Amino acid sequence: DADSMGSAAAFAAFLDAQEIPHRFYCISGMPRDRHFFGIDQANFIGPDELARTPFDYICTFDAGDLAYVGLGVMARDPSASPQDDYKWPRPFIINFDHHATNTRFGNINVVDTDCTSTTELIYEFFKIIKWPISARTAGYLLSGLLNDTDQFSNPATNASSLAMASELLGRGVTLSAIRGFLFERRGIKSLKLIGQVLTRLRLNSTLGIAVTYIDEHDFEQYEIRDEDLEGIANVLNAVGEAKATLLLQSRGGMVKGSFRTTRDDIDVGRLAAGFGGGGHRKAAGFRIKGALQIEGDSVRLV
Repeated sequence: DADSMGSAAAFAAFLDAQEIPHRFYCISGMPRDRHFFGIDQANFIGPDELARTPFDYICTFDAGDLAYVGLGVMARDPSASPQDDYKWPRPFIINFDHHATNTRFGNINVVDTDCTSTTELIYEFFKIIKWPISARTAGYLLSGLLNDTDQFSNPATNASSLAMASELLGRGVTLSAIRGFLFERRGIKSLKLIGQVLTRLRLNSTLGIAVTYIDEHDFEQYEIRDEDLEGIANVLNAVGEAKATLLLQSRGGMVKGSFRTTRDDIDVGRLAAGFGGGGHRKAAGFRIKGALQIEGDSVRLV
C-alpha cells in the first residue's frame, strides 16, 4: 500500500543521495503506482533474482514479519536445510515498522508503535539525522500518512501526524494532487464491486461484528486487481451499529481478512492475531488457507 511504498521510496531517495546502489522488491510484483514512487523495471527485482543475489542489506517497510514481506525463508538459518532457496548467508536486515504485532525479525528493528504510519517513522529518522527532505520525497512520506489515517479521518490521526503533514506541505507538496492520485482513480467496475460488498453486509449481533466478503466469482466478474481492493475495508467504518467490521476475500485457496474499528475499547489487532495475523488496534488483518462457504446469511471459513 501507499505506506509501505512511500516509506521504501523515501528511503531510496536517501540512499540515492548517499550514492548507495539499491533495488526494490515487492511480493505482489510491480506496483501500479510505481512511476509515482520512482520505481521502474530497471531497479525492480523479482523473487528469482532475489533468491540468487547476495545482497548485503535488506530493508523492510511496514511489515510485521518476514513471511508478509515474502522472505519467510530468511527466518530460517540458511545452513539448516540443503533445500533452502537461499544458498548465501542471510543478509543484514533492517526492519522499519509501526505495527504493535511486529515480531522484531531484523538485525536492527526500528519499530515505533506511536507512529501513525511507517512514513512517519522514516520522517522522524530524517529529522534526527538532519537530512533535507525534497518536495518529491515529501510526497512519498505524505502518501503513507494519508493512507494510514484514511485521509486524516480515522482514529489513528493525531497531533503529530497533522504536524508532520503541515511541515511536508510547506516543502511544496500539493495535498489535493496526492489525494487524487492515490484515492480518486477508481474505475466503474471497482465502484460496482464496492456496491456489491455493501449489499452483502451482515451483522453478527452476538459478537457485534459486521461481516461481508469478496469471493472467487467477484475477482473474475469485476476483473479485480489488488489495488482495486485498497480502501474498501475502510469504507465499512461507516457501519454505526457494529463494534468492528470484517472484510473477507477468498481467492486461490486462501482467505484474507481485514478488520476495522473506530472504538477505543476494541483491539482488532488481537482478533487478527488469533488467525495468525496482526496489525493495529483499529486496523488489522490475517491470511489463512481455506475458502468461504456462503449459506444464506451465513459466511463460514472452511
